[in-house]
Amino acid sequence: MNENGMEAKEDERYADLAEWAETADIGPDAHITKAKGPEAGHSILEAALGSAAAVRRAVGKPSLSAKGTSPSRSIRLPEEMDAQLLARAAAEHRKPSAIMRDALAEYLAKAS
Repeated sequence: MNENGMEAKEDERYADLAEWAETADIGPDAHITKAKGPEAGHSILEAALGSAAAVRRAVGKPSLSAKGTSPSRSIRLPEEMDAQLLARAAAEHRKPSAIMRDALAEYLAKAS
């Protein structure tokens, strides 16, 4: 195993794919479009990583839901509140998102 935790065979395949990606000849008449759907590029990742299981381990964040996906929400915070959140996260050795989930769970439990 090398320093990146890859077997020699994986390391060689990775090097071959990296070389292909860096030297691929895309002609001037090529039409490149963005693929649609959540599985876009999945086959390329499988080829690079060796299996669908390896792709699942390498891509994205772990699910918080039993069915394998976790909805994402985005919020804007005032600078002072963000600073307080980051300070609290650092003091508790936690991620800000975990603190926000706990706060929302507490709020929703009280609101019920």
